[in-house]
Amino acid sequence: MIRPMEKYDLKKILKAIEEDKNHQHPDENQHKDIPQEAITELMIDNLKRKKRRHD
Repeated sequence: MIRPMEKYDLKKILKAIEEDKNHQHPDENQHKDIPQEAITELMIDNLKRKKRRHD
């Protein structure tokens, strides 16, 4: 069994994670206006390709 050489204060780690999560901003580059119809078509095409590979 591996034992850590030092003990970590989990409360401090969780607080740091929460603070980091609260300061993160969504990536503005990922916001695109793609019509739902186009997304649905892409998903259906992808599923058809996967099905053909397994047949």
